[in-house]
Amino acid sequence: MKKFSKTVVVILVLLILLTAYWAWEGRLPDLASLRKAQQETQIAGQDGETLSLQESRPDGASGGQNAGTMQETAEPEPQGTQENGTDRTAEGVRPAQPAETGYAYSLLDEEEKSLYLQMLQSITGFSQETELTTLKPELLEPVFNSVLADHPEIFYVDGYTYTKHTLGEEIHKITFTARYTLTQAEAEQRKKGIEAYIETALSGIHSGMDDYQKIKYIYDYMIEHTDYRLDSPENQTVCSVFLYGESVCQGYAKAFQLLCSRVDIPAVLVTGEVKNGEAHAWDLVQSDGEWYYADPTWGDAFYLMGDDDPAWQGKKRPSVNYDYLLVTTQQLLRTHTIDNFFPLPDCTAMKDNYYVRENAYFDTVDEDKLARLFARGYEEQKGMVTLKCADADIYRQMKQKLLDDQEIFTYLKNGGSSAAYVDTPEQYTLSFWLE
Repeated sequence: MKKFSKTVVVILVLLILLTAYWAWEGRLPDLASLRKAQQETQIAGQDGETLSLQESRPDGASGGQNAGTMQETAEPEPQGTQENGTDRTAEGVRPAQPAETGYAYSLLDEEEKSLYLQMLQSITGFSQETELTTLKPELLEPVFNSVLADHPEIFYVDGYTYTKHTLGEEIHKITFTARYTLTQAEAEQRKKGIEAYIETALSGIHSGMDDYQKIKYIYDYMIEHTDYRLDSPENQTVCSVFLYGESVCQGYAKAFQLLCSRVDIPAVLVTGEVKNGEAHAWDLVQSDGEWYYADPTWGDAFYLMGDDDPAWQGKKRPSVNYDYLLVTTQQLLRTHTIDNFFPLPDCTAMKDNYYVRENAYFDTVDEDKLARLFARGYEEQKGMVTLKCADADIYRQMKQKLLDDQEIFTYLKNGGSSAAYVDTPEQYTLSFWLE
């Protein structure tokens, strides 16, 4: 009995000394905070709400995907599909590109790349409450936006929620759940239609094509099979283009990105503004190792020049406008303002610009080249010829020669009676109907 008493006294003394040491180190647990954390966890488990829940979703404006805002919320977490407690991996549309080759992914540091891959796996697996390795809430929004920028095939998510699990003021865990706009069954049903479209759309691409030819083929095909409509369903995703054949800029840009990526051409979504501050989306795309911009929405001639535009009255209009196919940063910024959340390269290459590749780019007023351009237009029955000038001075000289001096009739076969044309000063282009 005495031996037992001595043992108890020794243990008590050790506990007192240990408690004193913890107090001196400032490491005593905050019991009130511990109780609070336990209570919040219990509430989340009982009624599906988490008092410390945070939410982020992309900007709902057309073309403004990547400007998510954080806010306090206590709304229910999104519902997902699980079987026997194990997350199912979504099947169907394969990724636009491996995660490790995404442009936005390549700009992240190692911690952010790890978080990117965790989010991507959670999203595509329709997972709930994925525990992340980071304890930095400020990383979630830019990394989440990077995932969506690289992966247009993720059409079933419009934001995310996360929960901070804290002990006192210290975060000891963050869990992440994507905000799903569709159930997994609904998403998988749409994927079947998307895959069918992609297979048909890319059937005309063959191994003998270079990057430029593949990009132009995709640009042409998508524009010719899509109508611009503000009220198109699911118009912020690829579903609008691939399933319904109508969309707005965000849908055009994401669909173009996904199709390019499927033929191993890197592309990434770009957002910003155009005239009158209107939100807009387009693409950064790589051709033969060089970066260019492409705007498939503005490539739709019916969108760019409406049905009531007097320039089209009584004329056969082309369906595709090439002013924004593989252009430089300098050319793009004449009409677009970039407002991306990650840095973009300064695109300076001209080698695969549409007009350069089609021998319709003029850095001088070359009469022989003009003659060949118009002759080819008639031979190929294009109905219209468009030429691009290298700068404002060449553009002025070309207008002087062809319009003011009326030398356009040298190249037209209509007997010199009239010439119908459209000029685009922002891009230094002139288009003539071959009547």
